[in-house]
Amino acid sequence: MFYKNIILITASLFFLSTLSGQLRIEIKGGLEDPINVAVVPMQWNLDTPQDLFIHEVIKSDLESFGEFDVLPPKNMLSLPSSKEDVFFKDWRILGTDFLVIGDVGLSEVENEIKVSFIIFDVVKERLIHRGIVLGTKKTLRRMSHKISDNIYAKIHGIPGIFSTQIAYIDKPSVSDPNYNLMISDLDGFQSLSLFSSPQPLMSPSWSPDRKKIAYVSFEEGTSRIFIQQLSNAERFGLKLERGINSSPNWSPNGDKLSAVLSRTGNPDIFIYDLKLSNWIQVTNHFGIDTEPDWSPDSRKILFTSNRSGSPQIYEANVKTKRIKRITFDGTYNARGRYLPNGKDIVFVHRRNGVFHIAKQNLRSGNINILTDTSLDESPTVSPNGNVVIYATKDGDKDILAGITLDGKTKFVMPSLKGEAREPSWSPLID
Repeated sequence: MFYKNIILITASLFFLSTLSGQLRIEIKGGLEDPINVAVVPMQWNLDTPQDLFIHEVIKSDLESFGEFDVLPPKNMLSLPSSKEDVFFKDWRILGTDFLVIGDVGLSEVENEIKVSFIIFDVVKERLIHRGIVLGTKKTLRRMSHKISDNIYAKIHGIPGIFSTQIAYIDKPSVSDPNYNLMISDLDGFQSLSLFSSPQPLMSPSWSPDRKKIAYVSFEEGTSRIFIQQLSNAERFGLKLERGINSSPNWSPNGDKLSAVLSRTGNPDIFIYDLKLSNWIQVTNHFGIDTEPDWSPDSRKILFTSNRSGSPQIYEANVKTKRIKRITFDGTYNARGRYLPNGKDIVFVHRRNGVFHIAKQNLRSGNINILTDTSLDESPTVSPNGNVVIYATKDGDKDILAGITLDGKTKFVMPSLKGEAREPSWSPLID
């Protein structure tokens, strides 16, 4: 894994296509006592037929990670759509912790619809949130995800992630001999192939504004980093350097990329200034430095290096270039990724010959093994810092899997089309 991430890549013709349901989440272990939520079917006040039911999308979202149990409408004693119609006693009888009601109608803007919703704390018998989501009928699923985000935030106190997307590499299959750079909603819908190649692709990375993705391709006969716009499919290659050009990673403010170049003979960490179109060297060592990741405050870069004799994780100060070793436990630690709090990292850790995803506190150095599978790699952290998705094996098949940071919920995300690798979680966008 450590060396593989240095040199793979390739490409050919670009295409953009919609591929429904490429990924799906399958819970492998959830909470023993999940939060009970009732989402009442929303009153439909439009003249056009209803072909998507918001409460069903919200149910699927909330139950994705095993943290919630959503009451089906057939078990409800009533179907209120206004505050006045809510009787808390009925919902307490059903063991409901939280209640969501709402309605769908036209907004004041032409061809725009408005979903109004209310969240109640049933136990405390009080309204805790009123919200409105605007959009079109075509974006109703995305609007539903926004409501799910609001519900999650009001209950857990941290942002929901159901409106986020996952980028990943879909490997060749019988139906499609190409590698595909894919993006997908978290529930598997709205899947797009951004780029297709008969040769391997690798290292997708989202821009902070979620409008672009950087990745690596070998289409020119050598590795090169490309940036692709999601809105119009335009793409361009960064200034090409001799040797390896790999592992792009966006800075938090989006004006720079960290990456790996070997133009000086050994793979080192560099920064590409997108405004000046030039490379700035960060590390300079005879070992292999790779897999960079920016700290949330942009002051440091995490990277993997074998400068101590085995792959370990280090941290470079962007301004001073001072290097600090982070991991000491074991002979293999790689692919470090900061959590949004900047105080913890997740990474690939080998223990007893098995590769796991682990979490380490940067201050104490304490390591917590998160996964119990083997051959786990390429962790990516949810933008709310609560979930990790990673690549692993299901038999001889490459799949994506995930786990909440508290270790209580586990799930897999098999691709319906082929085999998926190298996940990258999109940022949150308001």
